[in-house]
Amino acid sequence: MDQLNISDQMIPYEERRSIRYRRITLSILEDRLRISAPKNISTKQLQKLLTAKQEWILKHWLANQATREPFVRYIEGAHFLYRGNIIKLEIKKHSSQRIRVCLEDQALKVYIPLDLPDKDCSPNIRAALISWYKAQAHKVLKDKLDKHANRMQVTFQTVRLKEQKTRWGSCSSKRNINLNWRIIMAPDEAIDYVIIHELAHLTHLNHSEQFWLRVAAFMPEYANWKKWFKDHGQELKL
Repeated sequence: MDQLNISDQMIPYEERRSIRYRRITLSILEDRLRISAPKNISTKQLQKLLTAKQEWILKHWLANQATREPFVRYIEGAHFLYRGNIIKLEIKKHSSQRIRVCLEDQALKVYIPLDLPDKDCSPNIRAALISWYKAQAHKVLKDKLDKHANRMQVTFQTVRLKEQKTRWGSCSSKRNINLNWRIIMAPDEAIDYVIIHELAHLTHLNHSEQFWLRVAAFMPEYANWKKWFKDHGQELKL
C-alpha cells in the first residue's frame, strides 16, 4: 500500500476508481486514507489534490488515531491543535524540577525535569499541556468576549471557563457566561461563533428566529461554524 509522508507522519492510502464515482472524495478509515475517484481522473490530478489537502488529511488522521491510542500522543513529534493550527510537540529535558510549556516557532515545547521517570512522562506532560491551554484560553477568550460584547452593545456579569463534554458555551438568566476552554483549539472564526452565540443569548435567552437573526447580524456565515463544531468538535481534546 502506498504511503503519504506529511510532517513525518506516515499515512497509508489506497485508491479506488469507478465509473460510478462522480467526484473525488477522501475518507479517513481506521488504518488508512481512502481516495475514491472517477476513472477518468489522472494520477497527476490525484497527487495534486493530495498535496493541496495535506493539512486536512493530517488533522483528521491524527484525530482518528487519537481516539484509538490516546496515550501515544504525548511523545516527541506528536501533533496538537491550537486556534485551528496544527502544532508539533517537542519534549526537552532541563535541570529545573518544574515542567514548563511554551509555544515557539509553531512548536509546542514542553520542558521536563532530567530525572523524571519515563512512566511519569505522559501524565505529567498531559497535565502541563492542559494547564497551558487553559491559560491561553483565559486570555484569548476573555479578549474576544470583551470585543464582541462591545460590538453587540451588551454587558455580562461574569465569565467562567469550564470543561463540558456536550456544550461549547452557555449563558444564564443572571447574565453569566460559561465557555468550554477546549474551544481554544478551534479556528478563531469558530471561537468567535461560540462567543457571539452566547452573547446573543443576553438579548434572547432562547433559540428563536429572532435569536438566530441576531447571531447572523454579527456573523452572517455562522451556519458554517455551527456545522464545523458538529463535524470536528470531537477533535478538540487532549
